[in-house]
Amino acid sequence: MRADRMTPGVHIRPTERHAWHGPALVVTDSRGECGTAEHDGLSGFYFRETRYLSRLRLTVNGRRPWLSAVGRGSQHELTFTWVHPEMAGGTGGGSGSAGEELPRDEAGLPRRSLDLVARYRVGFHSLDVGLVVANRWAERAELELAWCLGADYADLLEADGGYRQQEGGIQCHAEPGGLRFRYCQAGLPLETFVQADGANWRPEGRRLITTIVLGRGEGRELHLRVTARGDGDLPGAAGIAERDAVLAGWRSRVANVRTHGRLPFGDMVRQAMDDLGCFALLEGEADGWLAPAAGVPLYPALFGRDSLTSTWQATVLDRGELLSATLARLAALQGTAVVPERDEEPGRIIHSLRRGPLARLGLNPFARYYADFASPLMFVISLAQLYAWSADEGLIRRHWDAARRILDWAREYGDRDGDGYLEYLTQAKDGPKNQGWKDSGNGVVYEDGRQVPAPIATCELQGYWYAAQQLFAVLAGALGHVGEARAYWKSAKELRQRFNRDWWLPEQRFFALALDPDKRPARSITSNVGHCLTAGIIDEEHIRPVVGRLFAPDMFSGWGIRTLSNEHPSYNPISYHLGSVWAVENGTIAFGLRRYGLDARTLDLFEAMVDLAMLYDGYRVPECVGGYSRAEFPHPGAYPRANAPQAWNQSTLPLLLQTLLGLQPVAPLHLLAVDPILPPWLPEVIIERLRLGPTVATLRFLRRESGHTDVEIVRKRGPLHLVRQPPPESLEAGLVDRFRALLSL
Repeated sequence: MRADRMTPGVHIRPTERHAWHGPALVVTDSRGECGTAEHDGLSGFYFRETRYLSRLRLTVNGRRPWLSAVGRGSQHELTFTWVHPEMAGGTGGGSGSAGEELPRDEAGLPRRSLDLVARYRVGFHSLDVGLVVANRWAERAELELAWCLGADYADLLEADGGYRQQEGGIQCHAEPGGLRFRYCQAGLPLETFVQADGANWRPEGRRLITTIVLGRGEGRELHLRVTARGDGDLPGAAGIAERDAVLAGWRSRVANVRTHGRLPFGDMVRQAMDDLGCFALLEGEADGWLAPAAGVPLYPALFGRDSLTSTWQATVLDRGELLSATLARLAALQGTAVVPERDEEPGRIIHSLRRGPLARLGLNPFARYYADFASPLMFVISLAQLYAWSADEGLIRRHWDAARRILDWAREYGDRDGDGYLEYLTQAKDGPKNQGWKDSGNGVVYEDGRQVPAPIATCELQGYWYAAQQLFAVLAGALGHVGEARAYWKSAKELRQRFNRDWWLPEQRFFALALDPDKRPARSITSNVGHCLTAGIIDEEHIRPVVGRLFAPDMFSGWGIRTLSNEHPSYNPISYHLGSVWAVENGTIAFGLRRYGLDARTLDLFEAMVDLAMLYDGYRVPECVGGYSRAEFPHPGAYPRANAPQAWNQSTLPLLLQTLLGLQPVAPLHLLAVDPILPPWLPEVIIERLRLGPTVATLRFLRRESGHTDVEIVRKRGPLHLVRQPPPESLEAGLVDRFRALLSL
């Protein structure tokens, strides 16, 4: 393993800086400016995916100060340090020493006589800029400061794409010490209020200007506040404080992970959970405030499968609080009718809920959009995960009808032709073609590189459907619905039999990516099959060949398993789904490897992913990285517009922790099975405040020189039965036959 030599040094979106809080986001260029001629594009201050401020630039005596440093205080903050003026000439040192004549600018200020420190802080629907200007010159300094401002109310999709689909007039009105921008577009009464204080600011056009005088060594603190207004249901100060208190309460209850060893894996997990909390959108009804956005800067919105995946993966450390909020939010948006324009069908769970102008004006279908087959099935799977950790029958009963309607939808609408498989076909004019794991337009291909036409049945969707039915059967049994439990268990068993018969490719010893409209298999070698492994739909006889193929050199890059073999004619290492590596997908596969007791391969993938995280600041692996081989390039590259961070990538780290420790929760029985496989470089893991049902405990895992890992309960409050037990389906433990025999009873 080479992770001990990894240090953060790979930068994603290197020309941008961003900070976020709930539904608000600021994106600047590397200088801390928005809307500059050399960097326009995505920069600006956004609220609910609408750009309320498109231009933000500070000038000193008409010139831009020189950037010295950039930093981040938290997910909500950016800091920038500038000097003024900066020019050639003179010797080292800042503002000069006795007897040294420094070059001066046209206003008579010596080089570097001023320093300016700005802190940008994002609030729920505001951006606050604190600016401290200090005079480091030996004499009095008089200077003119100006904020150059603008608003365009572009949709985030428009800003990112460099186009404008909706056009409305922009009015700018002077206010005492500020400016008010207003969008003149029917149906969008949006306003931006910019207020400056700390000096006598005056508006001139679209600038706020002041003149200040600083004595020797004197500093002045100034403020600029940008507020998004006119968007209807905005909470007041008390409402924002209440939301922040809910988030703070969640943070106080999250389990704490400490590790000892050569690598800071505990730091990675803590940072991941901290980031995940900062993704909470704080929108909708109170029980859904903690539901997270998908990622920044491009997806600061609710996405069904992203939010479900990122929260169920973190359940090991928060006992499903984020997941519970996500289920509540999504259940409230469940489809109730057939509406082709947004691909809604009774029982479906949303693909996304977008709030930008394009969605609100009906110029795209994404205001409440349903074209995703993964989200509904993941809802059921996540509900079972929540029950396993919480034993909360009340939550299960609350979402019982929603889960049942999802499985009704899968049977009645998802299986379009009645062949026993799920197939998707997008109805909305501007909706995505693909609705499975790979939802990019070109992500599902035949072995010769041609696109598979719709309707398409992809392999991982059959795996999700299998797991959803099987887990719903378990929940039904827990609630005493024995007949329903048997029916769904039988349906899942029959699906598994069909799948292994129809999708297995004997000559490749692998499963087909998809079946096309004529039921011909797409024989491309892809990572999708790894999802099938984790879902449990693959027969035992095929597991080892599948795993061997996933780890062949054309699939395993050294950083993770590629989405598509690099021997495929469509392979592109920096595409979205045709050769890239997704951390979240590799976390899913690692979870599946552990399910079958394939510990050596689990550790291979775990260590590759830790190495990958070590490359990035804050251990924030981008949305998807490139497929370049580790042997040929020092880092994997990245998809050009990748988010960093992405919520489900952050929650992959807690999932890897659960995978490594072999944690198998059965909260209704106060039972936690464990089967840790700590590598030599990670000899100790301590989890404090781990919650299982009503119990709170601290567990310690310690690896001995022999390789065996001891487990002890350091302290606990409440009942807890800790059992050392390999996964029931472990091939290595030889328990799979007994397990399946038990399940058949």
